[in-house]
Amino acid sequence: MTDINYLDDIQIKSLLAVARSHRRDYLMLLLAYQLGLRAMEVCPMQAGQFDTSTDKVFLTVVRLKGSKKTRHELAPETAALCREYIAGMGPNEYLFKGNRRTAGSHIGYTTFYHAFLKYAKKAGIPLDIASPHILKHSAAMGMLPNGVKMVQEHLGHKSGNSSMMYLSVKRSEVDAAAHRSLVGAVGASA
Repeated sequence: MTDINYLDDIQIKSLLAVARSHRRDYLMLLLAYQLGLRAMEVCPMQAGQFDTSTDKVFLTVVRLKGSKKTRHELAPETAALCREYIAGMGPNEYLFKGNRRTAGSHIGYTTFYHAFLKYAKKAGIPLDIASPHILKHSAAMGMLPNGVKMVQEHLGHKSGNSSMMYLSVKRSEVDAAAHRSLVGAVGASA
């Protein structure tokens, strides 16, 4: 049994709440979570990947590690934030620009990681699981009740086998379910 670390709804809400006052970081974390993105799929995002030509906003994501390119309709709140954030940007401009040393480039993984870690600490997320990739796993686990095929499509997995790993559960979840289901029966007969 493989343990997959992910954040539950309360932890995700807490993480996003503490990042909300910093627009860039909030948007990076929100997109990574809602779309199940790797940090290095978020960092090089360009304004031209967003289609704002209709009342809805769509984002085309170039997935890494052999996954398919995906196109996502953004949730209304996320869409409004993206419209505001990319207003006035040219199509080839990076959303998340690097610093003076990397002028004309996008932020790197280290910048994303440090931002994530800062908010994870503030949100009380255990540091032994605090990694930006946990946002992708959290999105997958949040989508899982809709079926493995939905997870596969959302994350751009070419093979359903890549999505099957999310069917694994933590040993602690198995134990807790067993206690909820089976302890009552034992207590009733004793």
